[in-house]
Amino acid sequence: MRRSAALAVGGVVVLVLVLAGSGCGVSGVARVDPPAPFPAGQSIYLQPLQDDPSLRPRWRDVADYPYAESFRSGFSYAADTVELRYTTGGGPLQFTVSAPARSLKPNFCYQMKLWGPLAPWPADPQASNFTNWALGTSGRWSDGLSNLLFRNADLGAHVGERMRGYLYFDFFVTSPDGSAAHTATLDNSFHVTWKTSQREKTNRDGPTRTYPVAAWPDGWAYDRRYPRVKAYTYGEGEPRRPRPGKLALPAGSYREVEFVLTEESFHSRLADGGCWRTVLAARLPALVVP
Repeated sequence: MRRSAALAVGGVVVLVLVLAGSGCGVSGVARVDPPAPFPAGQSIYLQPLQDDPSLRPRWRDVADYPYAESFRSGFSYAADTVELRYTTGGGPLQFTVSAPARSLKPNFCYQMKLWGPLAPWPADPQASNFTNWALGTSGRWSDGLSNLLFRNADLGAHVGERMRGYLYFDFFVTSPDGSAAHTATLDNSFHVTWKTSQREKTNRDGPTRTYPVAAWPDGWAYDRRYPRVKAYTYGEGEPRRPRPGKLALPAGSYREVEFVLTEESFHSRLADGGCWRTVLAARLPALVVP
């Protein structure tokens, strides 16, 4: 189901996410980050990931505008559609993800993550399960369904429990046609994404990003016109981790690591507001950080 490829990293780890299609903007106006150089590399496709059924999909956009019933019943993430292209050496590691329009949900926020294999926690994790140890001590821990909230110093009390380490390091919002363009550097450890209307930002959080939202009866995702608004979003810094922009992954070889996209739910209490469902993934069998 998933294609795999080996990775080699030189220097700082950088991710470049470009979801191409008809552009990333409102009513055909492109919304793109400044382009980054991309040396020749290899490619792999993100594949649909069947997350736990209790993790509900989100059927509202970043402005909480609901999608049409026809879109809810008809949309699915397709295999071999979203392409991940990445460098294999020399300079910062870069990724480019390309997708045609309507491959992703429109005006929608996705988390970008790396996570390790779900496995029983060993007594010597740094030696026998380096990937999970490095990602977890840099980011967070999960049992595959819920987050495990404990300090790194408490890891010894969880030997034998089935869990993984993961790192949420950036996010993006798609355009009205489900395409986007985004460049990200892997130097963040985020806890979750917020809108400024939900929570006051602190100096331990990432910068505020502004996304215009346009929704109209398009015969695809929306069945009515909604007011044009702007969504102001930011990543909350993960507690007890380096501040956003300061993270450096531990050096070493990361085995069975996956790059995944997770639907951001913004702590919604609505029935169709979602519950951080992970939807697309690519297995990277070896990621080397010098």
